[in-house]
Amino acid sequence: MLYNAYSQKLSGNSRSRKDPVSYLNIMVVGATGLGKTAFIRTFCETLKHEVIQGSFRESKFMVLNEPLRATSELYTVSMQIQESGRRTAMTLIDTPGFTSGAAIDYQLKYISKYIDYQFERTLAEESKVKRDAKALDTHIHSCLFFIDIKSINGLSDADRYILKKLSSRVNVIPVIGKSDTLTAAQCQQIKAVFRREIFDILQVPVYGYIEVEDVDEDGSFNQALKSSNRNNILNMLHECVEEDHDEDAAAMIEYLQNMPFTLISYEEDLQTGRPIIISKSDLKLNKTNDQDKLIPNEDEEMFELHTPIAKQKELIKSKPTNNTLLGRSYPWAAVECCNPNHCDFQKLKDILLTGHRDMLRIDTFERFYEQYRTEQLLKRKMGRSMTFKV
Repeated sequence: MLYNAYSQKLSGNSRSRKDPVSYLNIMVVGATGLGKTAFIRTFCETLKHEVIQGSFRESKFMVLNEPLRATSELYTVSMQIQESGRRTAMTLIDTPGFTSGAAIDYQLKYISKYIDYQFERTLAEESKVKRDAKALDTHIHSCLFFIDIKSINGLSDADRYILKKLSSRVNVIPVIGKSDTLTAAQCQQIKAVFRREIFDILQVPVYGYIEVEDVDEDGSFNQALKSSNRNNILNMLHECVEEDHDEDAAAMIEYLQNMPFTLISYEEDLQTGRPIIISKSDLKLNKTNDQDKLIPNEDEEMFELHTPIAKQKELIKSKPTNNTLLGRSYPWAAVECCNPNHCDFQKLKDILLTGHRDMLRIDTFERFYEQYRTEQLLKRKMGRSMTFKV
């Protein structure tokens, strides 16, 4: 296998030692008001048919069934799902939004400690004479970072600082929340600016960033290509696919071509926080320029956002079917959360649950956990040495 992300080889032996249940823990972070909690609710809603009965757990009672409000304290939502014939024990971790100024340091320290604590649990278990064969994997395998969309022409100073800090201890996947509030041109602008800053200017090792040195035939480093890190990475991955038919490299190419991912969350009822179900019978599909746009049927009344409470409750109580949409309704159209023509929600979901699940788990253990373990063992060794000298 030629593709060796972060110099960690995903060997066949590693893949053969899979647990009957795979663990996947996803954290969401970002500034306040960027759609983190709404994303978690929408993500859970799209998975409810795959959730194994009796496996759903919330650290905060009925946290997904209350009016949407700013998250004041960290909470988790756990479940086991059956996806593509494999069982996954998944935990979603929602965090309070970053504010501004000196408070960011305190908030970032809290999140970093939470991530490190999961590594400490594994280290403590490994230090036992008799280990627990059923010990859970609580490592944070992926951290979805919600970009501040107000900084359309460049990352904010706060985003740069947070990304650098988090990327040193967890797989950071950048996303653009509330992308339905942006035009297509604005989404592409944010994506282009982010890629340029992260890969070429700041060189922050977010998930997918691989250090690639372009070497000429004479063995010298080609400085001319230094400003196109992302292109170098993609070229290297394409070579791996062509020469070795590397599936992991192909998956990483698809990831890099789409990140950061645009997300749309469902429209919630203001009283219950549950999704307002939009019926397809009230809309008709109009295709323009190869993009799906939903517009009201000319012979039917347009779906009204401000319908009476009784009507809203009726819509909410109706279970989603093949004739309903999970999305948001506007006077001029409706957008679907899982429509690839409207956003990248479904692409991100597939990446997390199938295409990159194993890579995220292995990379977390072989890179971030081993890094933490080495640091802690060195500290302990130095501590013993100082004690002996005294």
